[in-house]
Amino acid sequence: MRVVVVGGGMAGLVLARALMKRGITPVVLERAPAGRFTEGPIMLPFQAYEALEDLGLYETIRAAGRDVAVGEDGRPVAIAVARQTLIDHIAEGVPVEHEEEVLDLLRDGDRVVGVRTRGPGGERDVPADLVVGADGTMSGVRELAGIPHITRPSEGGGLSFTSPVVMPSSFVMAYQSDGRQVGVMSWPGGSAGWWQIDRIGPEAALAPGLEAFKRSFIRLLPPAELALQGVTSMDQVRYREVTEVVSERWWNPGVMLIGEAAHAMDPESGVGAGLGFGDALQLATSIAANPGDPDEACRHHEHWRRPVVDPYVSVGAQGARIPQAPPGAQRPPWEYWPPREG
Repeated sequence: MRVVVVGGGMAGLVLARALMKRGITPVVLERAPAGRFTEGPIMLPFQAYEALEDLGLYETIRAAGRDVAVGEDGRPVAIAVARQTLIDHIAEGVPVEHEEEVLDLLRDGDRVVGVRTRGPGGERDVPADLVVGADGTMSGVRELAGIPHITRPSEGGGLSFTSPVVMPSSFVMAYQSDGRQVGVMSWPGGSAGWWQIDRIGPEAALAPGLEAFKRSFIRLLPPAELALQGVTSMDQVRYREVTEVVSERWWNPGVMLIGEAAHAMDPESGVGAGLGFGDALQLATSIAANPGDPDEACRHHEHWRRPVVDPYVSVGAQGARIPQAPPGAQRPPWEYWPPREG
């Protein structure tokens, strides 16, 4: 089966590696230039482990990162690791065509039969039995395919920081009165913290300045003080707002969505990357089981994958929250950002 993977991020690379292991070498198209460095860490959840094991990378990635909350079975709930380290290991041996922008989907009647792309060599048509959109929350493949979906802003916003200081613990977190999180994780290259706040926009979020941010963060999570010693500029602090995606279905004839192109959630839920890895492995398995029938491969994939993904999507970030105050209780002033008196 001729497979074109649009998107050379983690989910697309996992799919490509898993297909290659099964004797199918896809065409991987990535809009970004080669050599782009992805900063910061990722807390890779246990939902990604099956895919890593399939690729023979679980122990390698675990050795490159730090365990988070090792269970009785000796396996961590998550692995804190540098994003670029993870990407480099997954991408090893995968041919990726960079600086390729997908302009349109090729069609034969109602079926997608390839992509039209523009790259360093100009425009060209790339035929395919199956086009896979692994191109993220704002998926161009999803839009071109006309796959029904809902995009919506996540309930809140988030402040985060990165620091070169490696913490003694790989992970520390606390819940605010309404259940939203404030935490720090640490990987071999440093630390990163996050604080779930109201959706206030970047200008208001960054206006109070570095010292106010550090004081407020430490008040909520005192163990973060060590990591914050390495934060010396507001350039190390980021505000983000997230767009969530819910798709009524994941495929049309000749085209399939995986990862955040199909289902994107607030990072507060802590499972997004793991679900993308799982999507990639299941789709590779479904394609290998139906090498001459892309529609049956898509049906097979969605049949087995929906029951895994849908509960996470339906609960969303709310499922990760453990409120520390009774319903309707007023939040204390120090949980608000920008700072309030009190």
